[in-house]
Amino acid sequence: MKKSGFYYRILYERVFDPIALYKVSDGKVIFIDVNPAYERVMKVSRNDIVGKTFNEVWPKAEPRWSRVIRECLKQKRTMHCIGESRDAGSYLEAIAFPIPPDMAAVIFLDRTKLKHSNNNLKDRQKQLRALAAQLTLSEEDMRRSVASDLHDCVGYDLISQLGILREIQASDDKEEINRLVQILIDNTEKIISENRNLISELSPPVLKEAGLNPALEELAKNILNPNGINWRIIAKGSSDEFKADDAVCVILYRMARELLINAVKHSGAANVNIIINRKPEVITVAVEDDGKGLLKSNNKGFGLFSIRERLLALGGNLKIISEQGNGLMAVMTCPLKLKNGELFHDKDTAG
Repeated sequence: MKKSGFYYRILYERVFDPIALYKVSDGKVIFIDVNPAYERVMKVSRNDIVGKTFNEVWPKAEPRWSRVIRECLKQKRTMHCIGESRDAGSYLEAIAFPIPPDMAAVIFLDRTKLKHSNNNLKDRQKQLRALAAQLTLSEEDMRRSVASDLHDCVGYDLISQLGILREIQASDDKEEINRLVQILIDNTEKIISENRNLISELSPPVLKEAGLNPALEELAKNILNPNGINWRIIAKGSSDEFKADDAVCVILYRMARELLINAVKHSGAANVNIIINRKPEVITVAVEDDGKGLLKSNNKGFGLFSIRERLLALGGNLKIISEQGNGLMAVMTCPLKLKNGELFHDKDTAG
């Protein structure tokens, strides 16, 4: 091959990937030439390897690399293989193509990043499948919880009401009837209160009626006050000026609820700040506590992964700032408005 030739100039002088020329003689793969990139990546000198056999240069190389050269020359067509290379310390793809009359050129492409990306994608797919399963279980737990509440509270109360009504129906004593009616009134007020609490747990009316800020305030009151945790809401930006879509508010509310419950269960915090920051096109809700913080090994736990994935579905993200013993801040960021066709299609807004 002439160095001034077109192929040599393109393949050897301008390509940044390693390229080597080989021929097979007496059953042995022999180096004919290598380009500068091959010398740089493989950490060898052209003068030291040209004329030597492949096995002399790379005695511990995986068999696939020499085999692809032999197959290329044997079948007179382009061949390729891919795999780990101990000598290169990377994941390589080799593309071998014949150069008449009896040589083969092999270009080596570094696929290490692609391999890692594929592995990360597979891990992410496993996590997403686990998330889907967990969501299904969570939905079932919620259904069972609602069914249990309806049975234990409303159901028993209604049976009691029915019994009292039958007593009234059978009684001619006015004082007794008045006493039973008062019991009915008290029980009805109790049922209304329990029903209101149940509805609020499933879908808080304040979120739809008053917006995200008041809903988070009520949420903190219901979750943190019974556990003796001090809290405050810090709001920046006007909800009138920077109004968020209903779907965004619902997700942020639900995820904030998970973070507050985690703070109660796991952080040992005495104080919690809920920070709501609205800017043009973006809303941020941060939950900050002064608890024991988060171990690095737990930073990618399933709960945080679930929150992160739900935010990603809105075009948002989750950032965790924590040092063990120095508290934790979970920062959730979302666009104020969803793009057309993006997850939710509810045109109503909750602010």
